[in-house]
Amino acid sequence: MTLPLNCLPEGETLDDVIHRECAIGFDLRFCRSVAVSEHDRDTETCDPSEAELATLYALTDLGEAIAIHDVDLTSAGADAVAAVARALFVAMVNARRDPPDVAQRHEAEQAALIDPDRIG
Repeated sequence: MTLPLNCLPEGETLDDVIHRECAIGFDLRFCRSVAVSEHDRDTETCDPSEAELATLYALTDLGEAIAIHDVDLTSAGADAVAAVARALFVAMVNARRDPPDVAQRHEAEQAALIDPDRIG
């Protein structure tokens, strides 16, 4: 089953991200939009009672949070959270079996620095 993960770059799989970034956990954060235009996706974390959506993040061994998937606060969104959380868990378990070595991780970090789509 292929999940449509809306926060990952096109062509990037969950397994790739989890393995490369050495994810050790995940987090669900409630958010609201602070967008200034219809194409803007800026959000801020808020209390669940003020939330418009939720975002699942992969947590790395370096303390970074990588956005994986945004969902609306609906029953369909709840189903999507459950499916993505399960996929995150499976990807983390599988990545532990074959963790990246230092050279692979350095290569991935360098590639990210020169990525033309990177905002920085």
